[in-house]
Amino acid sequence: MVFSSVEALSPFLNLAMAALFLGTLFYLVRLNEKVTAMRGAQSELRTLLRACSDQVDGAEKAITTMRGVAQQLAGDLGRSLEEADRMKTAIDATTAEIAAMLARLDAGAAAVTAQPNPASPQGAKRGKPGKQVPPQQRGPVRPAGPTDQGDRAAALRLFRETFRAL
Repeated sequence: MVFSSVEALSPFLNLAMAALFLGTLFYLVRLNEKVTAMRGAQSELRTLLRACSDQVDGAEKAITTMRGVAQQLAGDLGRSLEEADRMKTAIDATTAEIAAMLARLDAGAAAVTAQPNPASPQGAKRGKPGKQVPPQQRGPVRPAGPTDQGDRAAALRLFRETFRAL
């Protein structure tokens, strides 16, 4: 047997050890490249995570701001609705007062048209007993409107002030 002596095996062992050493070096170089690439990817991942975290923080701040604005708008809307309800109540009350005034005016106009006018020429003249002239029927009297521009301007000013007061 040729391989029985250790001295005869020594060159083969040295060659095998050198090959294993070179293989290990080659494997370590490749592993080092992969670790370096992974570290680069890890730093990129940290950068991405940091940017994502910043974006989430910004979104949370924006949501908090939007909630505050929404609450403020809801409060303003509630106050506007309450004011509109008060204005509606005031308008309803004013409308009821106007309706009552119109009813009184209609009753007064009916009373004025129902009373005979003593200064009318028909009351002073009497026709023949056979001839009867039917009395003239007059409609309700309309209130006189503003006669000149000064009265019209005063009426418009009064209307605006009354409307603003509501």
